[in-house]
Amino acid sequence: MRWTATTRSSPPVSVQRDATCGSVCGGAPPHDGGYLRGMGAHRVAIGQEALATRLARHAEEGSLAHALLLTGVPGRGGLALTLALAKQLHCQQSNAASCGTCPSCLQHDQLQHPDLHFTFPVAKPAGKDKALSSDQFDVWREILTEKGPHVDMHDLRERMALGNKQPYISVHEAQDIQRRLSLTAHAGGWKVQVIYGAQFMRVDTANKLLKLLEEPPKKTLFVLLADNTEALLATILSRTQIISVPPIPAEAVRRQLEAEGGAEEAIADAVSLCDGDLAEARRLMQTDAAAEFDMFVEWMRTCYAQDGRKAAALADRFHDLGREPQKQFLAYALHMVRQCIVGNYGAKAAVRLRAAEAGFARKFAAFIHHGNVVDMQSILERAAREVAGNVYGRTVFLDLSMRMMELLRRPK
Repeated sequence: MRWTATTRSSPPVSVQRDATCGSVCGGAPPHDGGYLRGMGAHRVAIGQEALATRLARHAEEGSLAHALLLTGVPGRGGLALTLALAKQLHCQQSNAASCGTCPSCLQHDQLQHPDLHFTFPVAKPAGKDKALSSDQFDVWREILTEKGPHVDMHDLRERMALGNKQPYISVHEAQDIQRRLSLTAHAGGWKVQVIYGAQFMRVDTANKLLKLLEEPPKKTLFVLLADNTEALLATILSRTQIISVPPIPAEAVRRQLEAEGGAEEAIADAVSLCDGDLAEARRLMQTDAAAEFDMFVEWMRTCYAQDGRKAAALADRFHDLGREPQKQFLAYALHMVRQCIVGNYGAKAAVRLRAAEAGFARKFAAFIHHGNVVDMQSILERAAREVAGNVYGRTVFLDLSMRMMELLRRPK
């Protein structure tokens, strides 16, 4: 069963600022205190009042599915919704709205409730034979305390100092989940298991959890958070209630960035480019993507000129970037191609580019058209998968450049 921002699997729910929404959205209207930093930030589902209300109402009525899958990039606030829902379930005073003052609520504010369990992608530490979230929980708690719940894998990778290591959710993690959930709840109530970055589960991990997802212990709630459903097994999807987390409204993003002290011009750019993703908006506030833009322009000019010697030199530069910057550059290139095609087909208001990027795109867009854009997207996505799979970077980029040379010259 699937929810969206407008589709309900239960009777219609009025969306308003009542006690329930206050519980889930942070206890204050979003325009006069819902935009917070520090320890209180993990309670705030910024700009998601309608979905927060619906989840809270289902919790109050006892009609929550035992396994939820919240889809959408993390910066939209899926984790914020999850933490607030768990806090409501654990509150010792009421099931309609977390009180914020009982021992359980105070434990939630410190991310230390004994019946709230987190799983997230990690890399195997040196000298250990298992990759477990528990080994990195202090890092997890630190970043959520500092930045709030609108963090993504870029933030987490950076904080865990993974370098080129690829994080994943291991089968040992699944075994740890089974062990934890087999125990009696410390407070005698709900046990909540959060799986952040569920798309990073390996096949053996997912298979290990199938039985538990289908028949969890009494008063156990699973919440899986994933960017999308594409990388998840069909057997996982069939055992969860899928809820799409929509982009945060632009005005809500703007207000949050203002509360964090951003400069007006930088905020305007970030809001227009982030597509309702607060984690991305914060990154955009810190960088102008000048390096990616310069390399993209040079690469496109090289490919159009069909200069093999220069393409080989660029491939060396690409290889020297390292895996994560390589992935970021390919994502940036895909973004630029998509923005060009959007502009080509008359949706100028939907184009999300900075001034320098827009100036280049006005000229470059003529070479992106219906005759080549699908293949361009395909080869860029394939290159990103190959880089993620640890294929030699120079080979990936050189092959990509040869294909791009042909596509840029392809007639409409």
